[in-house]
Amino acid sequence: MKLYSADEMARADEGAQELGIPSGILMERAGVAMAHSALEHFGSLASRRVLVVAGGGNNGGDGFVVARELHRAGTEVAVLATKEGYEGDAKTNLDILSNLGVRFIEVDRYEEELQRADLVVDALLGTGFAGEVREKEAGLIEKMNANPAPIVAVDMPSGVDGSTGEVWGEAVQADLTVCAHVAKLGCVVSPGMQYAGEIAVVDIGLPPEVDERGAAEWTDARSLLGMVPRRGQAAHKYSAGALLVVAGSRMATGAAVMVAKGAQRTGCGIIFVATAEGVAPFVDSQLVEVLVSGVPEDEEGNMSTEAADTILEQAEEASAVVLGPGMGVGEGGQRIVEGVLKETEVPVLLDADAISNLPGPQGLAGRSVPPVITPHPGELGRLLGESPKEVQARRLHTGRQTAEEGGCCVVLKGPDTLVVEGERTAVNSTGGAQLATAGAGDVLSGIVGALLSRGMDPYEAARAGVWAHGRASELWLKATGWPQESMIATDLLPHIPKAFGEIY
Repeated sequence: MKLYSADEMARADEGAQELGIPSGILMERAGVAMAHSALEHFGSLASRRVLVVAGGGNNGGDGFVVARELHRAGTEVAVLATKEGYEGDAKTNLDILSNLGVRFIEVDRYEEELQRADLVVDALLGTGFAGEVREKEAGLIEKMNANPAPIVAVDMPSGVDGSTGEVWGEAVQADLTVCAHVAKLGCVVSPGMQYAGEIAVVDIGLPPEVDERGAAEWTDARSLLGMVPRRGQAAHKYSAGALLVVAGSRMATGAAVMVAKGAQRTGCGIIFVATAEGVAPFVDSQLVEVLVSGVPEDEEGNMSTEAADTILEQAEEASAVVLGPGMGVGEGGQRIVEGVLKETEVPVLLDADAISNLPGPQGLAGRSVPPVITPHPGELGRLLGESPKEVQARRLHTGRQTAEEGGCCVVLKGPDTLVVEGERTAVNSTGGAQLATAGAGDVLSGIVGALLSRGMDPYEAARAGVWAHGRASELWLKATGWPQESMIATDLLPHIPKAFGEIY
């Protein structure tokens, strides 16, 4: 599935018009399809009341067509047209409503009509909106959200940036967002995704000749089919992927175990674990098929500076390295991270403490193969010198900024996990709140690390790993029927092979 920015959608529209398709035809197709989508979603609206809130420009025009089609379906429609004077296609469709006798209301009747409405159609601002909503529209949105009637948003919930998902003031809390032609990026990236509700995409007849490449891609099973390499008949354990996992300390003994087990279930041929020497016996007892070694630790039980040389020697036998979960933050961790980044050539994934041990994104730059980092918003915030709240408010921006400054592949974890590297951006389609549990990120690091060790490109390994991780959590929910709050990280492990089975 493609995801468009506002600019890409505008160019596709313009391209269709240059081919001779009138803008009014596009508006007609969009509005009709959106009305039918609303009827499909909410059932028959005959004899029910719908309030359409229409702004200026094409979004308002789409809203007028929606209003007309709902009127034709037997719905009692009222329209609030917020602009003083409409022009072009929007005015044509406004005039049609007037000719049909559809009822228009003034803004002083708005709250009364909201209270009477069974459904509200938000056609106020649309895909091209960016920034903070003006006072007049903010007041309309605030009252719309306070009303119990469900809301259908036309193309984008008003107040959400269609290209980034950013929200800087009031924004419509939609139950359904109906997008024309393709889904808009702002609908699937937080915080915008929290405002979009369910997303439907309708065909408006744009020819393939005007299709844009897409600002980002939607990672689903179909986009990954056949991408993960399979073992050949002549494979041996080293050719099937040799992964070095540098993880664990006195305070985090389980991190190395979960990384290694995630990698095992992803098909890694051989796994080496370097962990703090004090916990190595425990880790070894949990990992029967893994080669575990203890490295020097400091007084706090974290890996010390002396561990760096040992780890670099072990990295020579590996085809990829996972670095960081539970290793500890401090001088020892900083030395290890710096050494691995500067003195190894194999693909490297940095998670958790390895990210916290970096001086900034620039510490990642200069490698021939882009390193993969898998931060949650707090870890990325520390790396950039920002708060988690600032990262969450501009997830797409901060992910792209970090990827550019660090020359790396960023996996920004969350309900809309983003994978960003160079000009490429992907939004993941699987997972959910069940993954908000300690250790789930360690399992993810093992999955992606194993794919790197098997020769996958960092961006594609990250995309596939994130998808399989989320899909495993969905399979667990389906298999158990338990509530999402009951899942723990190790529940993912038996479902990882099933997830990969869907994309091999």
